[in-house]
Amino acid sequence: MTYLVITDNLINNLDDLDIDGLKYEKIKFHEINSDNNVSLFSDDLYKFVVDEFLTYKNLEQINYDFDSKYIFQVKKSNLTKFQHIKSVQVVHYSNSTIEYFPWDLSNTIFDIRKKIDKNLISFFTEKESNFRMFLNFFTKEILRLKLLTSTDTKNVLEVLNEKDDYKYKKAQILLNKTSVDMIDDSIKYIYKMEKKLVESTYNQENSKRFVIAMKQKLQA
Repeated sequence: MTYLVITDNLINNLDDLDIDGLKYEKIKFHEINSDNNVSLFSDDLYKFVVDEFLTYKNLEQINYDFDSKYIFQVKKSNLTKFQHIKSVQVVHYSNSTIEYFPWDLSNTIFDIRKKIDKNLISFFTEKESNFRMFLNFFTKEILRLKLLTSTDTKNVLEVLNEKDDYKYKKAQILLNKTSVDMIDDSIKYIYKMEKKLVESTYNQENSKRFVIAMKQKLQA
C-alpha cells in the first residue's frame, strides 16, 4: 500500500501524524527504483520521499506500483488524480507550519548569543529562491552599514530610498559592535557567493557555509 500525505508545505518527518506507528526511512525522489520486478524491501520500512511533492503523472512516468511501500507528499489540488487507485491511504497533515522571515536569520547571524536554528537555515538554503530572498535582505543590511560608516544617515536614506525607522536604529547598534574591516570582508564574501550563484548550479551546502561564515565574521 502507498500512503499519500496531503500538505501545503513539505514536511521532513511524520511525528505529528497518526499512521499506526508506521516505520519508515527518508529518501529523495530520484532514489525511487522503478523496476517493479525486483523486491525493494527486505524489512518493514516504508520509503518516505521528503524532497518534493509528487503528482499522479510523476508516478505514472516511472511505472510506479501502488502496492509498494512508499509515502509521498501530495498537494490537495492533485489528490483527485489518485481517486481511482485502490491501494492508496490518504493522510492529512493539518498542523500549522512555522513561518520564517529573512530577518530571523540575519538577526541570528549578528547575535553571538543565538545559535543558528537548523530548521531556519534549512528553510533559507533548501531552495535557491529562498536563499536569494535571504541574500537580498542581508546584502542590503550590510550595504546600509557600509554607507553609514562613510556618510550621514540623511544621505544613506536618499541613496537607498528608505525611511528613518527601526532599520536604522538596528544599524546604529550594530555599528557599535562591528568594525569596518568586518563589514568589508562580508561584502567581499557576498560578492563571491553571488558569483557562484551566477556561474554554477545551486548548491545547498555552499549556501549553508555562507551563512555560517557570515556569523563567524559578524556576530556581535
